[in-house]
Amino acid sequence: MEQTEFKQKLSRIRTATSITGKKYHSIHINGDSIHFIRENKTNLERISVEELYELFTKENSINTAIAKSYISGRVQSPAVAILNQFNTISTFSEGTRKAKGIVSLPFQRKKPPTISKYSDEVTFFKAFSEVVGLEYLYSKSLGKPINSRHIFLSKGYKDYLFKEEVNICYLKILKALKSTFGFTSASLSHYVDGLVINHPILESRIIEFDEEQHFTPARRETLDFLSQILRDNYFSQFRSICIDKKYLDEFVLKKHRIKSKLQSLPTSFAEWLEKSNETTSNYIGKKKSFEFLGGRIAQRAYYDCLRDTAHLSKKNRGLKEPFRFAKKTFEDKENSKFAKIPYQRIKEIIIEELKLNYSISINGI
Repeated sequence: MEQTEFKQKLSRIRTATSITGKKYHSIHINGDSIHFIRENKTNLERISVEELYELFTKENSINTAIAKSYISGRVQSPAVAILNQFNTISTFSEGTRKAKGIVSLPFQRKKPPTISKYSDEVTFFKAFSEVVGLEYLYSKSLGKPINSRHIFLSKGYKDYLFKEEVNICYLKILKALKSTFGFTSASLSHYVDGLVINHPILESRIIEFDEEQHFTPARRETLDFLSQILRDNYFSQFRSICIDKKYLDEFVLKKHRIKSKLQSLPTSFAEWLEKSNETTSNYIGKKKSFEFLGGRIAQRAYYDCLRDTAHLSKKNRGLKEPFRFAKKTFEDKENSKFAKIPYQRIKEIIIEELKLNYSISINGI
């Protein structure tokens, strides 16, 4: 289910009740948030629809403890109650369950996928965990979700207390991305693909597995600025992918459901997208602080920057620079789609990339 459909169905909910009997009313959608009022309260509270959607799509079953990894603020209980009600409405409309007594049932989705249906990201992190040790690695792909207790990651770059040169860099990045600013302090920790904590060799750092949607013209612009303040571990490699026109046409645009093809690399991707007459969707739609067609693409590039620089924040003491692995690197090495690469070979490439890009040898661990 895409986020637009999810949001549309979510808008039908007016009340919700938790499994402990707590009631929430006056539920309604307002922009990118769903608002509600607690029983015996008068103040309106909000939950990010995007965070709620992430929880809905990533977890097979939920409770308030799991919700903490996705939902910012102290609104995990109403978030779970609303998803319970969402599940109730969806199930009822499909005619697969009788309505009577369904409200109090716990939120439950389909069974987890079998090994043959693992996503590329899950396969990568399974392999990575076997290379570095599962006890050190956190990732939602492994059933060990990351939350704000593990790492500080805010939507607003000013919250990180960066040094002035980093703040200046962000001003340049956001200007290039045509941002209107106005960022909230909501947590992005649950968006981190993986996190190694206190590893004897890798220490503590973010681990990202970057698929096609990350290699956009917007991302290329951010890498040009970041390379001025950070050393080049993966910037050159990632930049070359971002300017690979064939890859953009065949994979990146396709990942964003964009039907048009690039005649050449545009000076302004946002302007090119506007002229292409593409139908707006959640993949390329406007986002808060990025109010234009392609805003979601610019937002993702900005969020990637925040992970690139999280180790520079005073609030992440002990965190080292991130390690990023491009899905395309694996596919280029084997001339094969990632899903068809032998599992043992994926582990070998991880070891090779750690040594090549980060001068880290972990053979024998």
